[in-house]
Amino acid sequence: MRKEKMEGMFYLNTNWCGRFKDRTVIVFDDVMTSGATMNAIAALLKREGAKHVSAWVVLRTLPKP
Repeated sequence: MRKEKMEGMFYLNTNWCGRFKDRTVIVFDDVMTSGATMNAIAALLKREGAKHVSAWVVLRTLPKP
């Protein structure tokens, strides 16, 4: 359900369009829970031409048992 809520939540400012083509992009996050936000951001950057998106996260919540 969280993944569905992320659809269309992010956009890229038009000043940045084309700057990610064929590049590796690192996205920093303080805490990752389900990963839905990071996946949505990575998908957006890939649509904008990023070759690879890497997530660097400080903390990760424990998975539900």
